[in-house]
Amino acid sequence: MTPAVVAVAAANRLADRIDPWVRARTDPLAGLLTSWPQPFAEILAGDYGFVTMGPLLLVWATPVVVLHALLMGAYKESGLLDRLTNGMNPWLRPFGMTGRELARVVMGFGCNVPAVISARSSPACSRGACVSAIAFGSACSYQLGATLAVFAAAGRPGLVVVYLLYLGATTLAYARLVAPQAARSPLNVLSMEGRVFLAWPRPRAVWLETQGVVLEFSRRALPVFLLITTAASLLHWMGALQAASAVVEPAMAIFRLPPEAAVAVVLASVRKDGILLLAEPGVAASLSAVQLLTAVYLAGVLLPCLVTSLTIGREQGRAFALRLVGRQAAAATGFSALLAWGGAWL
Repeated sequence: MTPAVVAVAAANRLADRIDPWVRARTDPLAGLLTSWPQPFAEILAGDYGFVTMGPLLLVWATPVVVLHALLMGAYKESGLLDRLTNGMNPWLRPFGMTGRELARVVMGFGCNVPAVISARSSPACSRGACVSAIAFGSACSYQLGATLAVFAAAGRPGLVVVYLLYLGATTLAYARLVAPQAARSPLNVLSMEGRVFLAWPRPRAVWLETQGVVLEFSRRALPVFLLITTAASLLHWMGALQAASAVVEPAMAIFRLPPEAAVAVVLASVRKDGILLLAEPGVAASLSAVQLLTAVYLAGVLLPCLVTSLTIGREQGRAFALRLVGRQAAAATGFSALLAWGGAWL
């Protein structure tokens, strides 16, 4: 988890410095765009508008993606990832995984899809548990960046550490629940191909690894972010979000959340960028620390994103994918309710 924690901590410091500079330039622009005809003004400068929420993606999410990619490139190039893989195996066996499965879960913090595909080489008994852990607990670059942006918009960036700790603990618990007995057997020993030696990572190799991740993020994140903000703005302008909030209000009450949080939960189930909608000022400012943590956690783990779900169905079969989605939704509901009510009691 160190790459994720370090990337978030460093990105938080960097973004905190450049956010006022970016806001000083985007806020006047948003003010000018509000005079445009509707619905264009709402799409560009409304509560969910592209200019209104764009700095959250560029200032808070992008540094996380870049720094995490750099650290993971150094992990791989130096041999440290292989050393950790071997060393963690005895600790992970009770949870139905090996050290190699843990490496794939960590890989999923960049993107879930290649992590799921790489699980092909896992033992048959532990492959399902590995894929389930990736879908549940691997906060991809979009999800992790959006999470930090939401906490920062609410003035609580330190909550990201609590979020990662709770996400890690519940992912292990979930893996233990879904792993078959064979995967947890003491006889499930990781095969060793010899000693793994450490070396200083070559800067060029690390940069090439990072460059591919950043280019992919830029190619996919910006168009999807534009699509999500446009859809949310149009729904808000037509009054559909308010109507939907009234329908799902009883469900949000289970987690001690206001109905406005349901929009982000629903959209994040399609694409994890949807978590950014929790940063809307009217929502973020109204939530307590526990409620904000619960909302971000629920939006992140309730369902795997659509692309991940389709990949799992292609790799493991539709029946497995449907079971995984159902189990994950049930587990996420239980863990989120525990966080909401347990945190409020504390």
